[in-house]
Amino acid sequence: MQKPIIKKPGWIRGINLCAGLCTPVLLFGLTVSISGCGGASAEQIELLRAEIFSLKQDQRQLNHQITALDSLIRQKVQALDNFKADFGTDVRSMSRRMAVIEQRVADTEGRLLRLQGRVSAANLAPPGGEQAQPQKISATEIFDIAYKDFNSSNHQLAIEGFSDFIERFPDNPMAAEAYFYIGGSYQALKKYEKAIENYKAIAERFPDSPQHPDALVRIGDCLIKLGEKSRAEFYYQSVIQRFPDSDATAHARDRLNQ
Repeated sequence: MQKPIIKKPGWIRGINLCAGLCTPVLLFGLTVSISGCGGASAEQIELLRAEIFSLKQDQRQLNHQITALDSLIRQKVQALDNFKADFGTDVRSMSRRMAVIEQRVADTEGRLLRLQGRVSAANLAPPGGEQAQPQKISATEIFDIAYKDFNSSNHQLAIEGFSDFIERFPDNPMAAEAYFYIGGSYQALKKYEKAIENYKAIAERFPDSPQHPDALVRIGDCLIKLGEKSRAEFYYQSVIQRFPDSDATAHARDRLNQ
């Protein structure tokens, strides 16, 4: 039977057009403008170039998220007959998430336009003049989007979202939680080595975080899946000895008694 052709929604095509067409043109303009800024100091030019590079990185990540969401929506449409009851809720949730990402794309484009104007006017700006600070996406916004993906079992998107959070806000108090959910996502995907890597990051970077005992239990669980029972027991015993009053201790004892 021939597979039905699913037409990409107009708002997806519009976002892809914005991300794939507008940004290269703007970045080309920025490059040309920078080359003509003879009156600007070398430090100012380097700062502008660094910001342009950062914006390019943001744009590539947004494009990747848009592609992933496009694929997810296609899967939901194809599975409509099996998920009629949940389809409306899923689409609304994805639409809200897409609206946030669409706004982030628009914000990035606006920042690129403003940056182009700043680079073009660099010849007129006095050395050491104050530069307008670009708008930034809040830590809570990035974390919440990733958390919604995690709760919806969209684990690859959750990994990308929490990784973006850690890259932008490595010292944020929620960074330990971000590592924990990345580990949980990898664990759900049965990528146990990657899960252990992120759980260990909590123990090494955030030893006082509430997630530390649970992360050690999760490391033990992953090692069990990898067939390394003796190493897993070491982590369970470590939780019992180091965190005797934590909820994780009960889970560690249960694992040892299995």
